[in-house]
Amino acid sequence: MARHVFCGVFTVAIGAVLASCGGPAPAPPAPPVQPATPPLAASAPADGDWLVLRLSNEPAHLNPMTSSDSYASAISELIFDSLVERDNATLAIKPSLAESWDIAPDHLTYTFHLRKGVTFSDGQPLTAQDVKFTFDKLMEPATDAAALRNYYQDVASCEALDDYTVRFTCKKPYFKHLTMLGELRIMPKHVYGQGDFNTHPNNRKPVGSGPYVFEAWETGSQITLMRNEKYWRAKPQVLKRAYKIITDATAAFQVLDRQELDMMTLTPELYVNRASKPEFQAKFNTYTFSSSSYSYVGWNLRHPQFQDKTVRQALTMLLDRKLILDTIYYGLGKEVTGEAFVDGPEYDASIKPLPFDPVKAKQMLDAAGWVYSEKDGIRMKDGVPFKFEMLIRASSPEAEQVATVFQEALKRANIVMTIRPLEWATFLQSVDGRNFDCVILGWSIPPIEEDPYQVWHGSQADKGSNFVGFKNAEADKIMEEARLEFDEPKRFEMYHRFQAILYDEQPYTFLFCLQELDALDKRFQNVTVYKFGLDSREWWVPANAQRYH
Repeated sequence: MARHVFCGVFTVAIGAVLASCGGPAPAPPAPPVQPATPPLAASAPADGDWLVLRLSNEPAHLNPMTSSDSYASAISELIFDSLVERDNATLAIKPSLAESWDIAPDHLTYTFHLRKGVTFSDGQPLTAQDVKFTFDKLMEPATDAAALRNYYQDVASCEALDDYTVRFTCKKPYFKHLTMLGELRIMPKHVYGQGDFNTHPNNRKPVGSGPYVFEAWETGSQITLMRNEKYWRAKPQVLKRAYKIITDATAAFQVLDRQELDMMTLTPELYVNRASKPEFQAKFNTYTFSSSSYSYVGWNLRHPQFQDKTVRQALTMLLDRKLILDTIYYGLGKEVTGEAFVDGPEYDASIKPLPFDPVKAKQMLDAAGWVYSEKDGIRMKDGVPFKFEMLIRASSPEAEQVATVFQEALKRANIVMTIRPLEWATFLQSVDGRNFDCVILGWSIPPIEEDPYQVWHGSQADKGSNFVGFKNAEADKIMEEARLEFDEPKRFEMYHRFQAILYDEQPYTFLFCLQELDALDKRFQNVTVYKFGLDSREWWVPANAQRYH
């Protein structure tokens, strides 16, 4: 359960209300009512049909080890199985490729007993050698997997005791060892063991043991998966999945409304103003649940403009986050002040957002030495102008408009910000390469077993997910000690202190945790809204309602 980058940060239409920044938001129409089960549910479960979904950004590849974005992860998790998985209802760990496991009392040895008879989609058996290969490849420094590898830094070795028994030996305890070892996506040695792993041709045509197999990738258009007929357990009843790459949310909604998409995550504007219409509700059900993600503006602390925490606090106080949430997101979310899941015990809800206070923010900038220069027309310090560039995802006019609102607020404080939109692949390359001043981005995070090390520890600043270069000795010590703490209340208390440090330091301007708003064609049955989402592997379509054959 690692963290994944996502860029669905600002995907709603931003109109004159936000641009003018004046007055309260108009009262939104009532959102769609949670649907009752449609009459088709009386039909018997049946194999068949496709599930056609929207992919808002095209991933670079589908290697589960080297990809860190949520778009690739959503597909890879259907192609590659893991040793254990989470129960949808309870979130408890349960068997998957491993039918059982043993944990030593000192939490230093984990032995997994694999199921027999499991094969990869090409018919080759899955054995302990594939598990060992996956782990060993992850731990190779040359493998481009620094973000994931940090969770395994205290695992000393992986041994294949026989074809169906794997033993991991650890150097020190870690409260997430079972989760991280068990949820490693197993890759076939006979496929990925030859050639350059980072640029392997099968990164674009993956081979795994999961419920679906890769079928085709039409670059810029669509990725398709088909059911794995060799799957080792009950096969999903939907035969094919098609992921249409449509970057613009409004355009995607038009395709959805024509029923050329079956499912789409809606923006709040679309959910409130268009999904509420009777003609849409006649075709689609809508589902809402808490999203375990948050959005932020990240400041590159390597740059002189952002090295003083007082400056970062002032920048946060120049952005009217409540207005954005109320007017653009129709209140369908929460302002956040830290990096944990907002409804989880690791999050300290007593910490309130910094206020929107431009007057005080300007005073703080003055006190920090960034003073207005009439000669240059902007704030200066030691000859350095307060000007910088914000990276946003291209093909998202909404993100650009939000960035423009921030740009105007900064301009009133005599700070110059330019906006640079980039395509998703280039955007990620710039962030991974630390080639940015500031960035609008988001994290998809585990709703349980929080471990902020990947994103915030100083050791992750150069090659890990600590893109902004945050380094704090007390914070590092907390994260290191929390990894050793199996007593949850004690660990939560440690993380609350960690959140207080982040709040004071403001390496991010934390923004929002939004509600997930999903629309799904009514022909799909057995749809359960779990606490943290939907599981499309459970769905089926009655034979008389199937659309694709």
